[in-house]
Amino acid sequence: MPPSVKTIGIVTFADCGEKEQSLFRANPDIPAREALEQASNLFYYAKKLMLDATMEKQGERYAWPAFYLCEMGKAVVDDISNSMPPSK
Repeated sequence: MPPSVKTIGIVTFADCGEKEQSLFRANPDIPAREALEQASNLFYYAKKLMLDATMEKQGERYAWPAFYLCEMGKAVVDDISNSMPPSK
């Protein structure tokens, strides 16, 4: 991935309230490789939490944290995707 590809900071997440306003946003100007590394970590821990949610007694308490980790990781990936030029 070219080092010039960076996040652009347009993707939001964590909608809340009656108006469903976004509480958080991906930050701009983060190199894509570094941002994707963080997204990978978020998805890894979400996966671990989801496994615990399915295997442990009262595992449902892990569902929301896993949901938010996935939402954060998706925001990073989507923001990088929006920053890349369209394929030919």
